[in-house]
Amino acid sequence: MRIISLLSQGQYQPSAFFIAQNLQISREMDGSDLLSPMQKVPDPRTATILIVGAEVSPKKQFAECLVNINVPDFLIQVRMASYLPLPKDNADQRPNIDFVVFMMEMNNAKSLATVHDSLKYLDATFFMGRVCFVVTQGGDDSIHCTNIKEVTRLCDAYSSPMLSGNFDDEEERSIVGRQVIQMVEIAAGFKADVSPLLVQATGHIAQYIVEDDV
Repeated sequence: MRIISLLSQGQYQPSAFFIAQNLQISREMDGSDLLSPMQKVPDPRTATILIVGAEVSPKKQFAECLVNINVPDFLIQVRMASYLPLPKDNADQRPNIDFVVFMMEMNNAKSLATVHDSLKYLDATFFMGRVCFVVTQGGDDSIHCTNIKEVTRLCDAYSSPMLSGNFDDEEERSIVGRQVIQMVEIAAGFKADVSPLLVQATGHIAQYIVEDDV
């Protein structure tokens, strides 16, 4: 197995346009439906990740992977949702969300639509280093219901990194999980001298995990 990293070249429409468009939509929406960073006082030494994906996506499997990763300096807690906006009935019990993971399955046509419809309920400031897209089942073109170019266009439009792997493989799942934890550490403010905005300004990396040819 090898990991190929591709630096986005901004070949689609400028991400600033989409972020500004998302900000305009956010202003026109009911503020109670909008998820924003720092909506609540963060828990000390705790980072909360929200995984958003269609009902049949492997959210629970990936959530267990994330919480089982050994992180010595802070605690990881994970919340899951099938779509945004989040329900209002338990909003008072919900912790501050530090990072959002949008999960998409290449063999599930509904998966991309769910993520696309949920994006408008996320405050534009999340797209400054507090969001990533995780794509599963990306290696086998024969089972794809969605064109990979549609997925990469969406990620590039919102200037957010895309991580991809076969989640049936524990090793690949763990690699993607560790990549997410590194971003979460920065987003939650636990990485000295590094901010999400600084990472965002340097460009984003799409990770493709593929099998060796031999």
